[in-house]
Amino acid sequence: MKKESVLAVEKRSCFSVKDSSINFMLALIVPFVASLALIILFMFLASATGNNYNDFIKTEFVEVVNLMFTPIVFFFIYFIYTKKFRFNVFEASQISFKVNPLKIVAVIIIGVASVFLISPFISLIDYGFSLIGYNPANSLPYVMNNGWRFVLGVIAMAVLPAICEELLFRGLIFRGLQSKFSSHFAVLISALMFTLLHGSLQQTVYQFMLGLMLGYVMLYGKNIIYPMLLHFVNNLIVVITSFVYTLNNIDVDAEPMYGTAWDYVYPILMLILAAVIVVGAIYLVQYLDKQEQIKKNSLKVQNNNDKNISNNQNADEQNINDEDKNASKPQTNNKKSKNKAIIVNENSIIESNKTENLNKTDNLENSNEQTNEKVLNEDVNLELTKEEKIFVWCSIGLGLFLWITNTIMQFFGL
Repeated sequence: MKKESVLAVEKRSCFSVKDSSINFMLALIVPFVASLALIILFMFLASATGNNYNDFIKTEFVEVVNLMFTPIVFFFIYFIYTKKFRFNVFEASQISFKVNPLKIVAVIIIGVASVFLISPFISLIDYGFSLIGYNPANSLPYVMNNGWRFVLGVIAMAVLPAICEELLFRGLIFRGLQSKFSSHFAVLISALMFTLLHGSLQQTVYQFMLGLMLGYVMLYGKNIIYPMLLHFVNNLIVVITSFVYTLNNIDVDAEPMYGTAWDYVYPILMLILAAVIVVGAIYLVQYLDKQEQIKKNSLKVQNNNDKNISNNQNADEQNINDEDKNASKPQTNNKKSKNKAIIVNENSIIESNKTENLNKTDNLENSNEQTNEKVLNEDVNLELTKEEKIFVWCSIGLGLFLWITNTIMQFFGL
């Protein structure tokens, strides 16, 4: 029992900038290295089953494994790192299953708006890329032409990424950046890292926007469940759309027509509308969080007030007992009147203390509200150590290098 309590005390409750940088580099490198091991495994399985390797990797089993592979690797990076360095993940990553229904509604609104209203603008950007010869495929890597494949697609492309990527990025990387950077800058840097991880010029604009939305939902929601939900809703809509398109033989890669001025203005108007809705929903999440904090502070104040009243009542009872004892003793009239005067004086002091405690409670409540608002709006801006600067710049540099390399390969169809 003693050993367990010591271990519990040793657990860390906050990630650092160094933790963020290390895990971002791991997210860039480990999936690539692990995929090489996976290829060797597939070669062995193809040989063991008497199949040609090229035919074997086209099977549904391999397709599903490939889809689930990267998110699962992200989860193990998060799990092993937090286990090895003894983090209290529930506190460090703000994992809580107690959610606010209104926050959930706001997050779903953000998810729906981010897909349907921003998509026309992203299509316009893709059209611009096509003019310079950059034409990556828009279709998903997994064809969903029946119910079973749709279910597998939802699990592999919506559920797993939402859980695993958010634990690593918003639960660890963003939280670590918050320890030294201002909250808004931490959102910005984590969104940049999220974009570089996807390693594609085509996804750059949308992934950066999505990274910002996920970061702010985490910042103001103060619960990893909300960015997980937003990520899930976003990916689910894409999966459902792809499934419907496949069933109706609609070509996802067909280029939209841009022949009139309206074709160019419409996507920009939709983007502005999306921005208004998303910012409004994020402000709603922030407002709801402030109300929750004020309510918590009020409950603390009320508990303190109840304790004070209870203590005063005990003091009253003690004084009454003392009065009864004094009344039962044979005393002269002068002594009795003196004792009564003392008791009356004590009672008046107690009543005065009650009033004073209530006033203090009101002042404390107002002070807590003001302090809470100050804390919510406060920006941390501590100077990075030399080691942290090296880790941050190395991780971003590595991400940028891999993003450029992957983009060049896609551009030339390699």
